Amino acid sequence: ARPSRVHFVTALPKTRSGKMLRRALQAVCEGRDAGDLTTIEDPSALQQVRDLLAGPR
Repeated sequence: ARPSRVHFVTALPKTRSGKMLRRALQAVCEGRDAGDLTTIEDPSALQQVRDLLAGPR
């Protein structure tokens, strides 16, 4: 499989222990609710992905 688009961000959403929040990232990319984000270290990392996928305003 080959991705149709590739985007670059400055940070990926991770937990405080350093694990990447793959489910939340996939949910945002698919336009779904990201679910429980109580363990996210930097909420702005996931917001950056949301903004990027929303396109220019």
